[in-house]
Amino acid sequence: MAAEIACNPEVWEDPLEFMPERFLSGGGKGVELFDVTGTKEIKMMPFGAGRRICPGYGLGIFHLEYFVANLIWHFEWTTVDGDEVDLSESPLSALIPVVMKNPLKAHISPRVKQGEDTH
Repeated sequence: MAAEIACNPEVWEDPLEFMPERFLSGGGKGVELFDVTGTKEIKMMPFGAGRRICPGYGLGIFHLEYFVANLIWHFEWTTVDGDEVDLSESPLSALIPVVMKNPLKAHISPRVKQGEDTH
């Protein structure tokens, strides 16, 4: 079961202790980005997999899509220094869709000025 990974002493030191530094890189000097490419060892599966996948997975993904849609709606997105946005996909996109070859670099600013009605 996926939940057993979180309690496995072969994977985690003191697995039953709350230790958020496990998810920090460089001895706690920064947050390591979540790896969606599947190129790193899997130590945590927040939604599980297979028959026992989390029943809230669909709701979680829906809220994530809603959040991104609101970011796009409420902010004006412009390229950094007039550069073109590189939409090419990583070779890993054959396995995991929508992995950009190069990260998006953009400036964002609010579309609605302070005091304006949004409805």
